[in-house]
Amino acid sequence: MNRIQPYAKAVIGFVTPGVVALVAAVQDGSPGGSSITGPEVVGIVAACVITGGAVFTVPNRRRIPVEQVPHHADAGA
Repeated sequence: MNRIQPYAKAVIGFVTPGVVALVAAVQDGSPGGSSITGPEVVGIVAACVITGGAVFTVPNRRRIPVEQVPHHADAGA
């Protein structure tokens, strides 16, 4: 699981905006009605690529075990 974890974040970042844009594109109020127009396809692909790439390039934060987090016992004094 640890080997695919960094990529899972990017895949979710790639798919989610595409699904949202696709749902918006097939609404009756969109320019193509219930079908998808060429510019909508370009927008869907651009949203997927840009967002997926941005999520992939931002590194995950390193997790600090709870035992290593400093606790200040005298913070309330």
